Amino acid sequence: MKNILKLTLVILLLISCKESPKSSDPAASQILDGVINEVTGKNEDINKKYDNLRTDLGTKTPLTNDQLIEAFPKKLSTLSLDPSEQNKIEAEITDTQLVYGSFGDDTIRMEILDAAGQKAIGAIIPLKMLHLNKITSESNNTIRYSKIERNGILTFGTDRDADTKADFQAELRFLYNNRFYVTLEGKGMDTDALWKAMGIENLSGFKN
Repeated sequence: MKNILKLTLVILLLISCKESPKSSDPAASQILDGVINEVTGKNEDINKKYDNLRTDLGTKTPLTNDQLIEAFPKKLSTLSLDPSEQNKIEAEITDTQLVYGSFGDDTIRMEILDAAGQKAIGAIIPLKMLHLNKITSESNNTIRYSKIERNGILTFGTDRDADTKADFQAELRFLYNNRFYVTLEGKGMDTDALWKAMGIENLSGFKN
């Protein structure tokens, strides 16, 4: 039944692309290719990987609010956690399994979701879609996407040129310790610099 529904989606997409004046758009073609590959089983290994992760995470017990706050880093390299963010962490963490804060006067923003229990789907589905995505750039290459393994972790990056007027030029998403869905955003830097500034050792509180 699942494959029938996916196949129906592919047919609808094919019809839509055929009727659209932008059917020659390479980005649209790559998205369509990704859907077709999933239906035909070409992404079987990726599907299995994330299905197993979702099943495993669904059996885990989420950390408590106090544990999430304690694990959240108070400093990234030379950038300290912004004082105004510390109150937000404590006030808005309840029942969300989410903790976040900004560092160095909003130079870097970090958000960490404990993907245990019921939050597993909310983390795994976006990461799976990023893994399946074949688009490498858009807007005349002013926005670029990457998939790079760093310290044994598959990271999904977005780099934006300054003239895109985005609040943050760099963005990284990844699953830490096969459990914590991390989103990083950085100003005035690329994804390599953002990863270095974060310092993977600063996430050790979540691993412990």
